[in-house]
Amino acid sequence: YNGGGERMEVAFRFNGNTLADAGFELYQNQPNPFVDNTTIGFHLPEATEATLTIFDYSGRTIYQQTAYYTQGYNAVTIDHTLLNDAGMLYYRLETARASATKVMVRSK
Repeated sequence: YNGGGERMEVAFRFNGNTLADAGFELYQNQPNPFVDNTTIGFHLPEATEATLTIFDYSGRTIYQQTAYYTQGYNAVTIDHTLLNDAGMLYYRLETARASATKVMVRSK
């Protein structure tokens, strides 16, 4: 339950695999830091359209992809050629019902 007394969803995870139904979740990219490419994984409670945005420390969008994803685990692989910047970057996944942001590091 949250502070307002509302019931929250519970999920069990082992080595990144969902063992019970879960809600929206954005995972840490792997590997992190990365040089050539990295994979951003996420779990969706239902099939839906989602937008993945990568932006630099100043908030400037450097990559964006919108696609329709299935219910459950999904992953997007990002190649270094799609990103001109190195250093600390942020990535955000947004659906009509939820969003989350994480930090990743690209090395040269």
